Amino acid sequence: MKKKQGRKTVATVVKEDGSQLIWRNCSIGALDAETDENLLSTCYVDNGCLEAVRDIAGSQAIILGRTGAGKSAALIRLAQVEANVIAVDPLDLAFKHIENSTIIGFFQAAGVNLDLFYRLLWRHVLITELLKYRYQLKDQSGTSRWFDALITRVRGDSAREKSLRYLRQWGDQFWLSTETRMREVTTKIEQDLHGSISSSAAFLKAEAGASAKLSDSERAEVFSRGSAIVNNIQLRELSQLLDFLAEEVFEDPQKHYFLAIDKLDEEWVTSLVKSRLIRALIEEIKVFRKISNVKIVIVLRDDLLERVYDETRDGGFQQEKYEAYYARVKWREAELIELIRRRVNEVFRHRYAKVEVDLKSLFPSDRRNESALPYIFERTFFRPRDVISYVNQCLALAEDRPRISWQVIHDAEEKYSKGRLKSLFDEWLARYPSLQRVSEMLAGLPATFNRSAFTDLALNDLASSLAEKGNEDDIGRLCENLLTPDCRHTLADLTSASLRLLYHVGMIGVKMSSESGRLWSYRGDEELSQGDMKRATSFKIHKMFWRALRVRTNDTWNQADV
Repeated sequence: MKKKQGRKTVATVVKEDGSQLIWRNCSIGALDAETDENLLSTCYVDNGCLEAVRDIAGSQAIILGRTGAGKSAALIRLAQVEANVIAVDPLDLAFKHIENSTIIGFFQAAGVNLDLFYRLLWRHVLITELLKYRYQLKDQSGTSRWFDALITRVRGDSAREKSLRYLRQWGDQFWLSTETRMREVTTKIEQDLHGSISSSAAFLKAEAGASAKLSDSERAEVFSRGSAIVNNIQLRELSQLLDFLAEEVFEDPQKHYFLAIDKLDEEWVTSLVKSRLIRALIEEIKVFRKISNVKIVIVLRDDLLERVYDETRDGGFQQEKYEAYYARVKWREAELIELIRRRVNEVFRHRYAKVEVDLKSLFPSDRRNESALPYIFERTFFRPRDVISYVNQCLALAEDRPRISWQVIHDAEEKYSKGRLKSLFDEWLARYPSLQRVSEMLAGLPATFNRSAFTDLALNDLASSLAEKGNEDDIGRLCENLLTPDCRHTLADLTSASLRLLYHVGMIGVKMSSESGRLWSYRGDEELSQGDMKRATSFKIHKMFWRALRVRTNDTWNQADV
């Protein structure tokens, strides 16, 4: 029975037989952690990532995973369960001022390595935010009293006084906004850099930011003087300050402090500067481990970290040395089932007082040895966002019904699959602009295929279309090269490069031999080279994209019983 309200907007709480109905706009959560914060407090499932990050003695401090894996959710949950979590938003910092600085841009274009400067900025931010929170420094008078007491406390100890030199310089500014303090540090460096060439012929060119007009001798002089200024940055004094903080300020083992940084994938600076700044932040995370009761925790997407390392790689760089700092977000099927169970019950509890929903009563019974939840999971990358999206689509189509049917699951798959494909393109757009065009090669193929499915006609068409767009990524550059008269590459190289990309983003799985299992990058399987792709025996399109790409299968879902 339904209440009469003119327009049909809400179903009644129960049917006449007492069973609950799925109502309009029923949802088990939003797809982004910020919007979903209320449900996170009651429905969070820890897959081991949060536990690792909360371990103050452990090194795992970089929450790492793909889009929708639950990285931001872990950080939000950390703030809910720990007493002292300090959130720093990179959008609130003065990094845009750095990016827009004519002087800094001039020296960077001249080849000066500014990594020490970027590390100085982060260390300044992290130390001042910690002290501001620890002593609740909110105004100038309170900050001055705190600083005077600190100086009195270490007076006569020359080593401690020296370690506080940095605080003596900036000590009365802690109460100001983070952005204001960052600007002051940046302005000091700008003045030093500018002053280093004040008597040089390059001075006027620096004023205009015209590094491209420098002569070879002028460029060498700018490089030398700029490098001297950057290398003179007193990171050692700041390191001594960290020792002081560990021994005198954050010494209580019963009080843990977490400084949390998210949104590093947003547009707080442009690409190259962002990579340098994130690399500097990662280096500072390692340094701050000397304060045993403080942990810097950041959130990074897999693709962004790849880009950071690619764009900042230098001599002697060993990526494996950073592995100990990663808290990778991975999910098992049982954990995803528990996530759905908790969310379903929390949502239905708000609608139907104290009701406990058995998932077996909400989803259809097994059919031909196939279960509903495993069917859904097979069409995900085992990420909460995928699962929540699919279930929400099912709930939308099951409005006014007591349960989700198999027909609803199949009907919901169409919109879900298209949405996930678009989401995949958005996820990888910055790193692989060619992905969308390459993925079109999969349209209409059988679910399992071999290299010959990529025909010469299709490959030539791909090469022509990507070459027109320019060399935006490796495949774009390869396509441009293929159209040059003296090209040494072949269409077989383009096939291997395309397959490697599709494997890397999770769209296809790969078998290296008839006896081996199938590899999937989203499961954490090994990265494959183009040479590996030439030796692979078969490929399979991930079920998430079957409907969006009109993949040919033997499924008979169209004839499924309701």
